[in-house]
Amino acid sequence: MLMLLSHVIVYVSDMQRSIHFYRNQLGFPVKMEAPDWIELHTGRTTLALHSAAPRERRARTGPGDAEIGIEVLDLDKFYEEKKAEGIPFKMPPTMQEFGRKMAVMTDPDGLPISVTEELR
Repeated sequence: MLMLLSHVIVYVSDMQRSIHFYRNQLGFPVKMEAPDWIELHTGRTTLALHSAAPRERRARTGPGDAEIGIEVLDLDKFYEEKKAEGIPFKMPPTMQEFGRKMAVMTDPDGLPISVTEELR
């Protein structure tokens, strides 16, 4: 049986701020929207934002934490454009031991988002 990841839910403290980030700054189009829930087109997998009460973020990741990963055509160009828009990065584009260049930015609630360059 073939199984695919259908969606990822990100719990956010400020829905409008997060919609602005994921839709306007990253460019994911809206698929469906309700007061405390929005779904964004990201290819085969839906990214859903859900309102949540703020909680303290751990200094390091632990059980139950998650990270979103996206792939772009030109990581250096993406990094420069998004940094110029004020998106914070925890790590600039850096070649990784596993053979891909990766950068790490954060969403408005501090959720890390890994950005890799498409393998050619």
